[in-house]
Amino acid sequence: MRRELRFASTLLRVGQAEKEAAEADTPINALAAADAARDRRDWAAAAFYYQQALKQNPARVSLFVQLGHAHKENGDFDAALEAYQHFLAEEPDDIDIHLQLGHLYNRMNKWESALQWYEQAHVLAPANADIAAHLESARLRFSRIDIERKRQNAMELLQSRRWHQARAQLYDLVETDGEIDLIAVYANATKEAGDFDEALRLYDVYREYAQNLDAASVIDVEIQTAHLYKAMRDIDAALRYYIRARDAEFSLYGHVTPDSIASREIRACMAEIYTCFWHPD
Repeated sequence: MRRELRFASTLLRVGQAEKEAAEADTPINALAAADAARDRRDWAAAAFYYQQALKQNPARVSLFVQLGHAHKENGDFDAALEAYQHFLAEEPDDIDIHLQLGHLYNRMNKWESALQWYEQAHVLAPANADIAAHLESARLRFSRIDIERKRQNAMELLQSRRWHQARAQLYDLVETDGEIDLIAVYANATKEAGDFDEALRLYDVYREYAQNLDAASVIDVEIQTAHLYKAMRDIDAALRYYIRARDAEFSLYGHVTPDSIASREIRACMAEIYTCFWHPD
């Protein structure tokens, strides 16, 4: 609604300008009117007058760039793209139009297309520092978007218990993309996929990472390692790590509740190790 009102207001101003010119029996200087509208950031009026200027000066293809700018700033991205492409068709090696198309696709949130146009601009002008900066920024943005997409896909695979596929996706995220915060999830998926030796190695990596985070993470890594040993049927080792988790919990909170994971698992391990003497509550 706001855009419609703004456009209606622009038409009123344009109509008034045409009426005044007709009464004065002088043609409107569309280019001057367009530049004036651009300078006062009246983008709808600027777009209108640049279109008129192109009708008056069809050979001045550079006006398509100004028309594209006006449409872009006015939020009409499709019209901006059409105007830019008209100029590109006439000047396919123009460096700036490649850069402007990158900017436009950025505004349209089409990151991959923006990156492609910045790359083409860089090929045309490899020494241009401004283009190089835009290209690097676009690469980082697109890389982050791709990583977020991969993270979401990995979580969906985990939820559907497709452990081998989730593990492969998490391997790529942790080892290639450096998403080390997923190391615990990666280790868990590796365990669920049945590769216990590799899972044990990953839990050691997780332990180093956890020590630089917080005490709660240290508790978790000891519990996860104990769960792994339990899955391997090494109950003695599992008990040792559950005890380490309990000690870390006591160090953090000053007490250990009977219903904590570590407490429950210690009692379960004791019952399996000392079958004749241990009777858990």
